[in-house]
Amino acid sequence: MPWNSSRSGQFLEIEILRFPAGLDAIASIVLDANAFPMPADRNARNVVPAGTVLTVSATDPTKHVAYTGSGTISGILAHSVEFQTSATDGAEPAPMFFHGCVFATPAIVGFTTYAAALVTAMPTCKFM
Repeated sequence: MPWNSSRSGQFLEIEILRFPAGLDAIASIVLDANAFPMPADRNARNVVPAGTVLTVSATDPTKHVAYTGSGTISGILAHSVEFQTSATDGAEPAPMFFHGCVFATPAIVGFTTYAAALVTAMPTCKFM
């Protein structure tokens, strides 16, 4: 980076819950970096937004990926996660809501597409 210059950025965090959740409703997971490809523009940021519906990876059962309609829904990403440099760097830790939460449906990524699957997979949660 040239002398006397800097680069910064931010993304706005959205609230995906209507009501606060208890500590028993948060799981610590690992996102599979290979499932979230880096943008073509090397100056762009690779952010997985809060509210992304997650499932266990078919290739690595210790990691989670975005739900695409196949597999079993594990939960919903609690906070946005940014992959730092490239997918080959590995995985990123993340929090996931999975039990007893009341979600704000407009904040859930793809809620209209996966509504029936979410209600079935997360029976202790409510979607408003």
